[in-house]
Amino acid sequence: MKIKVCDVVRNSVWYDPRVIKQIDEYVKADFDVYVIGEEDNRYNDTEIERIPASVRIVKIKDKYKRFQNKINTVLKEISVCRSLAKEIAACKPDIIHANDLDALLAAYIATRSWKCKIVFDTHEVYTDNFGLASAVLKKLFWSFVESWIIKRVDLVVCVSNAAADYFAAKYDIPKPIVITNCAKKQRLHDQENVKSPYFEVLNHGQFYEGRGYDIMVEAAMITEIPQIKYVLRGFGKMEPELRSFVDNEGLDNVTFASPVKTTELISAATSSYVGLAITEPINLNFKLSVSNKIFEYAFAGLPVIMSDIPEHRYLNEKFNFGIILKENTAECLRDAVTKLYADADLYAQYARNAKKMSEELNWETEFAKLIAIERQMQS
Repeated sequence: MKIKVCDVVRNSVWYDPRVIKQIDEYVKADFDVYVIGEEDNRYNDTEIERIPASVRIVKIKDKYKRFQNKINTVLKEISVCRSLAKEIAACKPDIIHANDLDALLAAYIATRSWKCKIVFDTHEVYTDNFGLASAVLKKLFWSFVESWIIKRVDLVVCVSNAAADYFAAKYDIPKPIVITNCAKKQRLHDQENVKSPYFEVLNHGQFYEGRGYDIMVEAAMITEIPQIKYVLRGFGKMEPELRSFVDNEGLDNVTFASPVKTTELISAATSSYVGLAITEPINLNFKLSVSNKIFEYAFAGLPVIMSDIPEHRYLNEKFNFGIILKENTAECLRDAVTKLYADADLYAQYARNAKKMSEELNWETEFAKLIAIERQMQS
């Protein structure tokens, strides 16, 4: 008999690439899959068709959004979670896969009326994210929910070893299993681009504070080797500021490349020579995270220059595929880029090791660990 899993996420089903990848692997493993997420009309039929036909999707309309600033936010969260819980229980799952803390409460409420296992997949340290920084009451509420429920779930999953160690120590629980949020194997080198005539240093993603884009353009300003070019691919809040800086300084060694779909990031990256993942540890969440772009660069065969945070150190000590910056400064970044440009043997070694890492750390092998555990839960 098939194992029935209910994959729950509080944002749009199509907004979270990790959830899409989960669905794919559950279907391959012959699980009976239900997905519950928020309704979202931003996505077209082509993207919706990516969801396998065997998956049942329940889209929840957040009828409380219009009361965002008019009613108590905690009461709103409880009400939304109770509505979600009814939908979850109606699926009668064997396992609830709750993605992040805001879905965990709904999962726990659902088990009051339908007994099943709960897998808590914490994509981040939710109580330390930017969205709760100024929402004191909401932060206190979710901190209480986490401390109350985390010891009552059947399995906790984290995206990094640093985060797993943090949760184990904070709540005195067995160390969560780590399912790294790396790229899918079938995305590997499926359409490699011709290498740029320049030594391109790529930073792709969303242009937000704390992700090193400002350091990158400052490094470009003090890089004197004409052959080295810096490429930003993406979009986000900081884009006007970054473009203004580049224009005002007259930086002809910086290019803003057009954004591409998530499924095309690896292919687009193959034309560059080096990838940057220089997240700054501006809060606990960033400090314990791992930049997903590291795996995308590695799958494209690029050595990676990384910021000095625990998971980056762990990965580089294990696979030796790039350079850890001593400090997140323009000078340190420029020196690291120059070192890779000048030392062909070192560059080739890191590039080979990056590809080796992608063979070991891919979504299929990572998620297979969870599939095996969930089968044991039901045996």
